[in-house]
Amino acid sequence: MDGTWTIGELAEHAAAALSADGSTQVSGRVRDLPNARLIRWYTTIGLIDPPLGRRGRTALYGRRHLLQLVAVKRRQATGRSIAEIQVELATATDETLQRIAALPTPPAAAPAPPAASAPPSDRTDKPSRPNFWNARPDVSFRQAALSDDYGEPPPPVVQGVRLAPDLTLLLDVPVLNGDDLAAIENAARPLLQELRRRGLISASENPTSQSARPTRRSQ
Repeated sequence: MDGTWTIGELAEHAAAALSADGSTQVSGRVRDLPNARLIRWYTTIGLIDPPLGRRGRTALYGRRHLLQLVAVKRRQATGRSIAEIQVELATATDETLQRIAALPTPPAAAPAPPAASAPPSDRTDKPSRPNFWNARPDVSFRQAALSDDYGEPPPPVVQGVRLAPDLTLLLDVPVLNGDDLAAIENAARPLLQELRRRGLISASENPTSQSARPTRRSQ
């Protein structure tokens, strides 16, 4: 697959882009440069698309993955939280990612020159072609101007607490802690009992013991 990279090469390209303009020093809680472990986590939480494919057991990534990875780190450099970045970039197009990541646009392929005429020949050899898997992508990046203002404020973050398999509580708050979740679980028990009695939700028990516990990961 032409124009694809391994996870290690993807991390190298992102590091080169971020180092080109000195934007790697973002905060004491944010890892300076991306690595393979961080890329896998971003893929798990939906910030980066799944790999394009595999060569044997090796996952392969493309330019959109690079745009997503650099765009996330740019946003973290401005102080955005992971939750805010997820909301902003969940359905971002390549054009939006390119604007945020500020990577140089790859040059368009030049048209091939016309083939020189040659006398007829009885040979049936197939034309030679370069081994595309031996070509390494250009990893040079120019410094690009960054802007924190793209015309609209980021959408608000909404926290969801799954009270039952078919019931989710949405709260317009930036974050919920363990005490909040415990209080919600206790307060929701009478409501869940009434909804089950009316047949409005499934009769499964233990509604919030797992889903109300958010996944936390420090960087």
